[in-house]
Amino acid sequence: MFTLLFDRASEVLSARFTGIFTTDDFDKLDAALIHFLSGEGQPFAARVRAIYDLSAVEAIAVPQSRAAEQASRPPIVRGLRVVVAPRNAGDDFGHTYRRHQRMAADSEPVIVATLAQAHALLGLESPNFQPVEQL
Repeated sequence: MFTLLFDRASEVLSARFTGIFTTDDFDKLDAALIHFLSGEGQPFAARVRAIYDLSAVEAIAVPQSRAAEQASRPPIVRGLRVVVAPRNAGDDFGHTYRRHQRMAADSEPVIVATLAQAHALLGLESPNFQPVEQL
């Protein structure tokens, strides 16, 4: 399950995941991102950056093949993408995903250990994230 939020001043989307991350989360996130960005116009969409916060995820139930398939697609958010790793993730968390993203789009998300690190990387000091209407 996830919540999609947006800070208009910094043009940063935040997807906060909880519980068990599944293949369905990939699909629902993609649909929510496309819906939100398509309503805002092309110049705006090109500037948006994103945080994918998995710090509250208890387990990931996505086959490696599905993660590789997802990562082989060009990213929907084209600006800087920062992933906050789950608390119990090992050092190699996201390695396969990042490698496939690099091959697909010549860019890859940055993986950090904490939300504070993600905020610092994006230059966020006092973000005002508001809920995004989802389908």
